[in-house]
Amino acid sequence: MKTKMVLQTAALLLLSAGVAHAGGNKFGKQQKNWTCDDCTPACLQNPYDKGCPDICKSPACQNSCDSCPDSCKQQPGAPGCPEICSDVKCQTCTDCAPECKTSNAPATCPDICKDIKCYSCDDCSAECIETPAGPNCPPASICGDLECNICDKLPKNCPATCKESPDDPAKCPAECKSVPEKCLMPAVEQEKEPETTVDLGPFRFLGDVGYYKQTDPADYIFGRIGVEWSPFAAGSRFEQVSFTGMIGAAAQVKGTDGDDALLLDVMTNYNWQAGDVNGWVGLGLGGWITSGDVEDDSGDSDLDMIVNAGARVYGDPQAFNISAFLEIRSAIDEFDGLAEYGRFGGGLRFKF
Repeated sequence: MKTKMVLQTAALLLLSAGVAHAGGNKFGKQQKNWTCDDCTPACLQNPYDKGCPDICKSPACQNSCDSCPDSCKQQPGAPGCPEICSDVKCQTCTDCAPECKTSNAPATCPDICKDIKCYSCDDCSAECIETPAGPNCPPASICGDLECNICDKLPKNCPATCKESPDDPAKCPAECKSVPEKCLMPAVEQEKEPETTVDLGPFRFLGDVGYYKQTDPADYIFGRIGVEWSPFAAGSRFEQVSFTGMIGAAAQVKGTDGDDALLLDVMTNYNWQAGDVNGWVGLGLGGWITSGDVEDDSGDSDLDMIVNAGARVYGDPQAFNISAFLEIRSAIDEFDGLAEYGRFGGGLRFKF
């Protein structure tokens, strides 16, 4: 009996050992305390391969970026890639494929592709510079943060005429049609020909035609020709002063007093300028020479005091021009009868 119990006990122990051995072969992966040391280099490279312990997928074992295969560097979140590949410390900007550098990039792309340090203005199109949040633009409106110059992305040397005539091929090339104004070339100012000052010399020829009214009564038509002399240089304190000497005749055309006369006039002039208008004020002496002394003072020969003033109404001051003027003349010995014997009139002066 005792021998039988010993044999039963021994059989039970052998059976338990056999079951334990069988269970170890069949269920070892679940029951053994695996460590990273149990991961072969092949399992660290491809931890999802058949037969690799689950612990090989753990970041604790995947502590070397060298375990990331090339295929996982551009898509670290793809199935089968070691978890360490998703750690940004194992990622570089050179691993950012074009599809990963847009705001709608796949979720499997490296996180580093969202960092502005991986971008330059070369990655930003004109559309992305203008609208940084566009779907095909770098993420997080990076093109706006880079402050790129949109003009660098557009055709160069687009003429300023595109602003006013974008649809005219003669004034705006087709590729420049949509270029914003700030990117157009500056307008070319037409070079003005240098103004040339004509040196007219100190002498100008003059010609006057006009009319005198004398209340005595008499009406005259007169004409004179002569020369204006400007002896003072430009810039001197007397440059506006000039002198004129003229000879002419006054023909009585109406009235009971007075007579035809020869005119010999000498004047000193002050020439003035007010904006685009210029003219003169003159004071001088003139000879009113008739056929001789007559009983009526208005008809005899006298030395006259002359005052006149005029302004240019046509032409260039430095070339031919026409001025309108008013003039009063009276014999020096007839000032007390100025209202009666004075000659009041005006006319046109032609300057050559």
